This record gives sequence, C-alpha cells and structure tokens, in this order.
Amino acid sequence: MSNNSATESEIRTVLESWAAATREGRQDDILKNHAIDLVIFDVLPPMKYVSAESYRRSWEEWQPESQGEATFNLENLSITASQDVAFAYSFIRCGGTLPDGRTFQDLVRATFCLRKENGSWIIKHQHISKPIGDS
Repeated sequence: MSNNSATESEIRTVLESWAAATREGRQDDILKNHAIDLVIFDVLPPMKYVSAESYRRSWEEWQPESQGEATFNLENLSITASQDVAFAYSFIRCGGTLPDGRTFQDLVRATFCLRKENGSWIIKHQHISKPIGDS
C-alpha cells in the first residue's frame, strides 16, 4: 500500500467529521460515512454490532448525558491507504461534564477499516477498545 496525500486527506476528513459529529451530539451525522452493513466492536456490551442501525439503537443505553461541549478528539491519527482500501488507527480522548457538574475523561484506542465506494470513503469496520489496568 502506498500513502497518497490526497487520499489520506479524504480519509482524515471522514474520520474527523465522525469525531466532530460525536463531540457535538449531532446524532444524525455520526454514522453518515459508515456502511449500513458494517461491523463495530466497541468497549461496552454487547461489544459487537453488525449494522449501523443496531449500533445507533444502543446509544441511549450507554451514552452519558452531558452538558456543554464534550471532548471527543482523535489523537495521533495514522492512515495507510491504497486506491480503494484503507485502515487508520488513533487514540480517542473523550469526556465531558455530567448534569451534576462532575467531569469525566477517558482514553480509548480506535481502528478503522475503510473502502472507497462510488467515489467516497466509507467506514466498513470500526473497533474501539480500552486497555485494562494502568499500563
């Protein structure tokens, strides 16, 4: 695979748009660049989602209610791409302020597999994980 700066920029835009929509709570935009039939591995049970719709239905169960601007930032994003397939990985720093004023922050790992379809990059697989322990 070779790194093409235009391709890398397109993929970075897709992933940064996802992070911004998540950070800003724009639920209708969070999955706009995800394949309908993607597979997501996430931190919380059930840990595997086999469609964008099943993942979206789970949000109310685990997404914390926060007030003000949330933190959801990709850190050290690395992208490797060919003409029509790519993978990327990064850390995600997330957090916010709960309704009672307490704040929370977390650092998770993320891996994305993307495919170019009909001229656009879409996320076909997303894997979010958190190390156990204080490593």
